[in-house]
Amino acid sequence: MIRQAIAEEIKTIVELKIKMFEEAGIKHYLKADASAEIHATYGEMYRNLLAIHFVLEEEGRIVACAGAFLKSDIPYCFYEPDRYGFIGDVYVMPEYRNRGYARRLTEEAISWLQAGEVKTIRLLASPDGRHLYETMGFKPTHEMELKL
Repeated sequence: MIRQAIAEEIKTIVELKIKMFEEAGIKHYLKADASAEIHATYGEMYRNLLAIHFVLEEEGRIVACAGAFLKSDIPYCFYEPDRYGFIGDVYVMPEYRNRGYARRLTEEAISWLQAGEVKTIRLLASPDGRHLYETMGFKPTHEMELKL
C-alpha cells in the first residue's frame, strides 16, 4: 500500500536513505551526524509543507520510499515560478525490487509536485535508476560538476 509518510516515520525514511548511500558507495561523503541532521531538516520541511515522502508498506513495514521537495535556491529563486520540484530518496529494499515500486512512488511524488505548481522537476539519478527516469520523461540537463 502506498501512502504519505507521517512525521513519526522520518526516522525510518532516514534509515532507508542511509542504506541508499551505502549501496551507491557514497556513504563516506556524509557527516558523522548526518542522520540527525537529515531528520531535523526533513521535520522542518514537513512542517513548512516543503517536503513529503511517500512510502510503500509490505507486511506492515515500510519497504520503499520516495521524497518530493519544493526547492528555491539560486538561480531558480529568481525565476517565475521561483521554485522547482526535486525528487529524492527513491529507495526500495533489495528483496522488494523489480515490482514497479520505484515507478509508482515516483509517480506519487510527481503528482504532489504538480499540485505545488512547479514547472520543472529535477532529480539525481543513480546508474541503476537512470533508465526508469528516462522512461518517465526525465532528460539529462546541461549541469556540470567539478570535484575538488
